[in-house]
Amino acid sequence: MADLSEILRLLEAERDRYVLEAADLERRLSFIRNQIHALEALIPKYVLEEKINHTYKRLPESSIQVLLEDRTHSVEQEELETLDQELETESEFEHKTNPSLSTPQSTSIPNTELTTSTQEEPDISDIPKLSVPRKPGTLPLLREFQEYSIQNAILILMRRRPDLHFHIDAIVRDLYGNKLTPEQFKTAKTNVGKMLSTGVQAGLWYRVLHAHGVYTLKHEKGVTSKLLKPLRKK
Repeated sequence: MADLSEILRLLEAERDRYVLEAADLERRLSFIRNQIHALEALIPKYVLEEKINHTYKRLPESSIQVLLEDRTHSVEQEELETLDQELETESEFEHKTNPSLSTPQSTSIPNTELTTSTQEEPDISDIPKLSVPRKPGTLPLLREFQEYSIQNAILILMRRRPDLHFHIDAIVRDLYGNKLTPEQFKTAKTNVGKMLSTGVQAGLWYRVLHAHGVYTLKHEKGVTSKLLKPLRKK
């Protein structure tokens, strides 16, 4: 019996590892798709530049000078904006592929403010905003979530990626950002953990079975906690 228990424990641990790896792969796949769309958006600009350069070769020197003066400012501005976007994307990729950067012992994991520019924003019109201001000194959420309670902010986050399994640490980073001190991270994780448990009891989302601190929006038979039955009216 002792051997069977040990085998069962090892199997469950291995399964949990794959659940977390699958979630990480989904994040990386989303990043890769965004990169593809970004590159596809850049290519036409360089095609246009190539055509213009080809045109310059056939123009008199005086005409080339006039065209260059007209385009200098706009081209420089476009290059600066593109560089900013590339730097932000590279930073997100480094943080997503190296979770240790966001743990309390280190300095950050992308603000996985999962920028889903290629995905449609979910309808959150039914999610109410705060009716009263937060107490002074409360750890602030990221700007996009500041008008919502922690529980409703989690719901918004999950609606954006309804098929994803969210680990509590990733949720903390997505809601509060990557610049928390170890003490702030601990406080944020405690608050988020309470709201996750409350949300499970309310049927807002589900806990992934046999995986510690992992939740998802959709019920999956045999994968998540039981689907709650609606209360009968007396």
